[in-house]
Amino acid sequence: MKTNIYLLLYIPLFLFSDLNIEKINAVLSNIKLNNNPVIYYSKNKSFFSKLNVKKSNSINEANIIIFPKKKSTNKMSIVDSYDKLKQNSNSIGAIYIKKGRTQIIFVDERMKNNALELSNIYNKYIIKECYLKEFCFLE
Repeated sequence: MKTNIYLLLYIPLFLFSDLNIEKINAVLSNIKLNNNPVIYYSKNKSFFSKLNVKKSNSINEANIIIFPKKKSTNKMSIVDSYDKLKQNSNSIGAIYIKKGRTQIIFVDERMKNNALELSNIYNKYIIKECYLKEFCFLE
């Protein structure tokens, strides 16, 4: 009986939790590669069509792949979970939902190594590489 009550409480949470496209658009459109706009590619056409960013129909023309299907790719990517961000060194960031809210994270060192810049307005989305490790000692 208790499990049924808990299930009824969690169903609305899952039904109404969706990625905040406006927030994602704002952040992705402010990423620059050598002061030029970044070109994105994604196989998820329904999600990708909602974005107002520079898009490519070819994976070869794109600078960044959003939610890649392959686990290892040579291109920079934005993955769909925090765990994948930790595992894949080619991923520069992650966009996912946690507790019904859109989470956006970019790794500072990975962005700098790939000559990517994000406007200072969005510094709250940038973390240091050591935060992805279990033991991160701050200075």
